[in-house]
Amino acid sequence: MGNNAVNIKYLKILGWIRDWFNRLRQDKNVVVFLVFLVIATGFWFLNALRKEYTATLSYPVKFVNIPEDKMLPDDFKSRIEVKVRAVGFVILRYQLSNTFLPLTFNVSEMQPLKTEAGEGVYTLTSGEHNKIVGQLSQGMELIDVNPDTLFVPLAEKSSKRVPVRVSADIGFEKQYLQAGPILVQPDSVMISGPKQVIDTVKYIETRELQLEGLADSISTVIPLIIPSQVKASEKRVTAIVPVEPFTELNLRIPLRVYGLPDSLRIKTFPSEIQVSFRVGMSKYGTIDESQFHAVVDASPVLREDRPDRLKVRLDKAPSNVESLSFSPIFVEYLLEKTR
Repeated sequence: MGNNAVNIKYLKILGWIRDWFNRLRQDKNVVVFLVFLVIATGFWFLNALRKEYTATLSYPVKFVNIPEDKMLPDDFKSRIEVKVRAVGFVILRYQLSNTFLPLTFNVSEMQPLKTEAGEGVYTLTSGEHNKIVGQLSQGMELIDVNPDTLFVPLAEKSSKRVPVRVSADIGFEKQYLQAGPILVQPDSVMISGPKQVIDTVKYIETRELQLEGLADSISTVIPLIIPSQVKASEKRVTAIVPVEPFTELNLRIPLRVYGLPDSLRIKTFPSEIQVSFRVGMSKYGTIDESQFHAVVDASPVLREDRPDRLKVRLDKAPSNVESLSFSPIFVEYLLEKTR
């Protein structure tokens, strides 16, 4: 019901428009009137554009010859308001295109200035009158410039090379693992920017690398996260994730006991622990018992409330193994006097 009502409404509107055009076509006087109205309006508009007007235009400002050890703050945006007199055609062209070239100022020719907010340079725009006139669009007469003083803050510029750190969340197929650290090319980038900002940057991090179900090594390009006000020599790096199948190993590691005086001797039960871990096939033959240290601190037995068991701690293990675990975590003991 509702859709039918809407359709009827649109049909009535279309019928009204059709009838209006039919009447307009039949009434030639109306057509002639509209044609002359358009012509008269055009002549009036052209005549108005020949007259002179005063307008205030906003120009962007460009600075050149900045000292190598200085830079403009990223948030510094300068514009100059120029009051000009010109015929309407010239002003209209600006309003329609808005493509005025920026007014250029030479920083090396400006006067140095230090304030509580920082240091920079300045110039009186009244003294730049001829320069501004030379850069205005043809047909414009300069009347006034605002502001009367142009201040340009300059920040101390610094640069250094910092390492790239990869942020990654990687999953592997069953029986596969990461075969080593993620390789980054290049592994460092040159950064530059305001000294107070550059001094705080210790490294550049990548966007998080998210990969699932890897069963082979992979190379991918990752964008860098560049801090605000900092420019970097690279915007992205290549990350290589080495992947290989793994095997599970179990080794028995003897326990080392410390924390007892020479007058006492201790025996632990058991006297060794079993370590379990996963290792890539390429490193299978490089892992042995000597790379693990399992220790027990026996000093608690010297207390009046001596414990029934002692805790085992794994002090040393190879860095290229994964899913490392050991058992038992606690051992019983027998304490003896040596003399």
